[in-house]
Amino acid sequence: MVFRQYRFLTAILVIGVIVAAIGALAPRYDAETANRSVEVAVDYSEVTDLAGATHKSVREVLSRLKESGATTVAVQEMTGAVLVNLGLATVSVKPGPTTVFKETIPGSIVPLSRPIYAPVSGTPDYALSLPYGLPAAAFDAAKKLNMPIVARLVNYPGVQEPDVELTAQKLQQLGVKTVIFASDQVLGFRGAIDPVAKSFTQNSIAFGSVEFSKQKGDAKMSLKMLPNVIRVHSITSAEMGTLDMPTAIERFVKAARERNIRLIYVRMFDMSSPDPLAANSEYVSKISAGLKKEGLSIHQAHPFKDPGVGVFARIVMAAGVAAGLMLLILSVVSLPARLVRIGTIVAVLMFAAMAAPGIAIGLKAVALASAIVFPTLAVLYAGAWTPDESSARRLGVYLWPSVVRFAGAVAISMTGGLFIAGLLARLSFMLHIDQFGGVKLATVLPLMFLAFAYAAGIGWRPDSWDAQKARVIERARAIGSQPLLMWQTGLGFVLLVMVAVLVLRSGNEPGVGVSSIELKFRSFLDAILFVRPRTKEFLVGHPALIFGIMAALGGRRNLASVLLVIGAFGEISLLNTMCHIHTPVAISIARGIIGAIVGILFAIVLVHLFFRQRGNVIKTKTRNVRSIVGVAK
Repeated sequence: MVFRQYRFLTAILVIGVIVAAIGALAPRYDAETANRSVEVAVDYSEVTDLAGATHKSVREVLSRLKESGATTVAVQEMTGAVLVNLGLATVSVKPGPTTVFKETIPGSIVPLSRPIYAPVSGTPDYALSLPYGLPAAAFDAAKKLNMPIVARLVNYPGVQEPDVELTAQKLQQLGVKTVIFASDQVLGFRGAIDPVAKSFTQNSIAFGSVEFSKQKGDAKMSLKMLPNVIRVHSITSAEMGTLDMPTAIERFVKAARERNIRLIYVRMFDMSSPDPLAANSEYVSKISAGLKKEGLSIHQAHPFKDPGVGVFARIVMAAGVAAGLMLLILSVVSLPARLVRIGTIVAVLMFAAMAAPGIAIGLKAVALASAIVFPTLAVLYAGAWTPDESSARRLGVYLWPSVVRFAGAVAISMTGGLFIAGLLARLSFMLHIDQFGGVKLATVLPLMFLAFAYAAGIGWRPDSWDAQKARVIERARAIGSQPLLMWQTGLGFVLLVMVAVLVLRSGNEPGVGVSSIELKFRSFLDAILFVRPRTKEFLVGHPALIFGIMAALGGRRNLASVLLVIGAFGEISLLNTMCHIHTPVAISIARGIIGAIVGILFAIVLVHLFFRQRGNVIKTKTRNVRSIVGVAK
């Protein structure tokens, strides 16, 4: 095996993993476990609606929701149009034009950047679009119940730095520690994001970045305000109408547990039942209970601490990726010792130069290399140095040796995943402000290389460059001279569809949705396992890889080639899991390990179903089926 032959490269890998674990993953794990407080916020406007529907005071409703687990009240800034509609102000226009507001109920508004009575130069439409403050009643009710306020600020034309500074200072005086911007824009989008971020940072106010909301300016505001960023998850009113209560609760709990969400923005679930206050109190209570069950505490949220991975750790991890690249090359082509040393030095220097400065694009480039190299290396290892002639023994006897090789392949893939998790262990990735790049490329390239290597006959063991080149030419001529059969066309189409689905469903925002049946199956797995493994790993990739190893050990290379390439789906998916840096690293590692274990168990079940005590092939009813699956060489 190449790992034994080139022990110095294996040593670099091992050292890289140790440094990744100690120098990068341990600080990241500490940062994730130190921040277990989740804030449960309820919307003030919905609280007032609930109070009206139940003929209770806002304070009574808030008190009931607080008893159920709500910690915070989210209050939206009021524009001139809202004030007029609510009868809290009147508006008049003077020549100029100048628009003047007048409070009808003094003290009903807590002004932020401008007093309600100050004249506004501009048309009435412009004046009505401007924000003037927060409802005083919300502060009164929240203060009496000792519940903090999350301010929902509105972007408006003509944002000026002095106004922003006044707003930030006023919010600090009021005890507001987090802002979530309303509508589809952050305050200051486009031209004033810098002063807004500066003012809020100086006044120790955190920015609540709403997951999946795609607010304009969110990414830039998040980067400018690091580390004072808190990830928020909410379910829109439109979505709430399509979800049942258990699904909505599960969604909030999983967001906090698996994606570093630390502020849950809860909208009322049921406003039409005989007792909507009881129904929504139960809803909030179940969300809180679910969070506590996962080891999270219900308190006011605070930002994450940056793990602070050092230069030395980044260089050593980059060297580990370089060693993996050299081992991949040497798994196919045997090179003189001198060239191996030179290649290793060049690869280490190249990857170290990209990772050492800590610039995001360099780190992502090395991480992408790791995502391509290690699943490919894992599959080549799984099928390496196997017989080239078919054995008379039944394939079932190779089950346990195949499981051992499979475990080694998973360890190789996990090594690459640990390098990715360590290289990208910084706050911008943990908060999903930045993310691993090249997911589609990291999915397609290993599959293409493996398909070529096995089709060309060069993936089974390393050989000299000339020998491998001759082998490629010979196989190309042999394949080109043979007719294309219908079953081969069908098999190729099926494989292409599988690759397309894998690519579309990879990454943080898959291009293909999930069926209701699969969602129920996922919920079942979540209920019985510590963390749900990925379906394409334990149902497709891992069993296929184990069967591919069995076929390779039995000398059935035609069958093994197809199964090993399909098995690569599982290794690629495992690496993809580790690329989700906004998922706690312990969850990602556990998901990969559990997926491998479940995959092994599923493969064992399949062996007992399809292999019999007698015979040396998979039991089939017709000779044609045997020839299609390629059991007989």
